[in-house]
Amino acid sequence: MDFSLILPCIVTVVGAILLIRLRAFFAFHPIRTAREIVEGLKDRGARRAFFLALAGTLGVGNIFGVAAGIIMGGAGSLFWLFISSFFAMIIKYAETLLAFDVGVDRGGSATVIKSVFPKWGRALSLGYVLLTLLLAFSMGSAMQTAALIDAAEKSLRLSPVISAFILLILLLPALVGGGKKIEEITEFVIPLTTVVYILMCLCVIFLNFDRLTEVIKIIISSAFNFRSAACGISVAAIREGFARGILSNEAGVGTSAMAHVRSKDRSPHTAGLFAMCEVVFDSLILCMLTGIVILLSVEDATLYDTPMALVTAAFTSTLGSFSGCVLTLLIFSFAYATVICWYYYGAECVELYFRKIKGTYPLFFVISMVLPSILPSSALIFIIDLILLFMSLMILSAILRRSPRIAELCLGEQKRLSYLAKTKMAKNKKTVQARINE
Repeated sequence: MDFSLILPCIVTVVGAILLIRLRAFFAFHPIRTAREIVEGLKDRGARRAFFLALAGTLGVGNIFGVAAGIIMGGAGSLFWLFISSFFAMIIKYAETLLAFDVGVDRGGSATVIKSVFPKWGRALSLGYVLLTLLLAFSMGSAMQTAALIDAAEKSLRLSPVISAFILLILLLPALVGGGKKIEEITEFVIPLTTVVYILMCLCVIFLNFDRLTEVIKIIISSAFNFRSAACGISVAAIREGFARGILSNEAGVGTSAMAHVRSKDRSPHTAGLFAMCEVVFDSLILCMLTGIVILLSVEDATLYDTPMALVTAAFTSTLGSFSGCVLTLLIFSFAYATVICWYYYGAECVELYFRKIKGTYPLFFVISMVLPSILPSSALIFIIDLILLFMSLMILSAILRRSPRIAELCLGEQKRLSYLAKTKMAKNKKTVQARINE
């Protein structure tokens, strides 16, 4: 088996098990699920925690990662990214529900691991924390900085030093203000940036609408290669689709639990629904829009040496050179929000096990921004994928071990909501009948 297919296979198996055990409740009761999420968003604390979690997932992964997947895996990678999203949704639900059920105060999934595996829990939890710190330095800091520098250099002709310096200056309030300040920033930046980016994508799709059907056919046909040895499945496409999806939505990695537990006045089920929303916005909306825009606007993605060069060409070829400047500002906003979110995740891990080096953590985080100048983007993505694999093995093992408890909480809540819905319906019928009788 191809080493790079290990994580996609594991995510698929665990996701399928959870979908069966939880009876795919969100698919069979979409209106009820949506209503619960909307009700939950009315609470400002929950809303802030949600946008903080989104900051860690929405961003350069939706742009940089998708473009890289198309370059290396072809158009078919979008098909498998779409398929992987449904497994990612239920896994995200499970990992966040577990964090609330365990009663996590700090460290998110690191604390869950320690609770789920009593014998080796502390060692595994420590390993998870170290991997989270490495991910904060590589994906949270280095990769975001690399995408920002690349976009600014190609669109605005800014030197890498100036771009990095601007990002560093804007990072200072988050470094000083801590979790509350980061929540305030992401609550403003994420909704505004996301709406503008979606509008830009829709403009490109509208202007190339006549080719949309053709692009969809290309995506599906590229996902299956009947000449390959993989029984009709394109190995490169499925590898890149699942890998870019996990890189973007971080399903099975467990990091977003650190954001969600900041608002504890929710049931585990409701918190899990918020986590599912991350995948909807991240993979089913932003990632798919990015991929479709690229395929509509660019004839041959392999001609571009970097992912950001590909994305910039996709927008500017349809919307003009000015769109490149707007895209750069959006990438900057996404990168900034993701950087400060991952700074917070790293700080939480340091607070859990490494308080003695708490004062030097910000310095290491800032230094990690220079990694893109040392490592090529392909090497950086390989390192990130490897870290994600080891972290996912820990979290998915914990989810499987506690899957009976996850099913108990989920199905119990579904029964309660179903009973309330039937009771409300019965009351409404009685009211209507009484009025008729009058």
